[in-house]
Amino acid sequence: MYALMIPAMAVSMVACSSSKVNVKQLDGKWNIVEVKGEAINSEENVPFMEFDMEGKKLHGNAGCNIFNTSVILNDKDDSALKIGQAAATMMACPNMDLETKIFQSMDAVRSVKSGKSENELQLVDENGNTLFVLSK
Repeated sequence: MYALMIPAMAVSMVACSSSKVNVKQLDGKWNIVEVKGEAINSEENVPFMEFDMEGKKLHGNAGCNIFNTSVILNDKDDSALKIGQAAATMMACPNMDLETKIFQSMDAVRSVKSGKSENELQLVDENGNTLFVLSK
């Protein structure tokens, strides 16, 4: 019997580490530390997202350009959200690949999950695949 309980406990611990959280926990400024599994190694113009959950707004920097958009919430699921179409400045920068990946990934966000620590959250797509890892 104990042989069956140990694997079950291990699975439940892993499942809890990426559990859904209330979107209100996004309120405030978060650095984008990973996009679609790619770590961001930038010391200048660190991309960030700053959520105003009461106003349902999102402001940020995608590494080069500043953006503003809305956040669409779901009354039936407190971990669900969509990010509206962003309005952004149009500066040209040497490497636009990261910025393109950020804007494309924003369109696919459907919910928020907990991260590896209390200062980390994940934005995921409809299948639960991590699009963004955010850090306070």
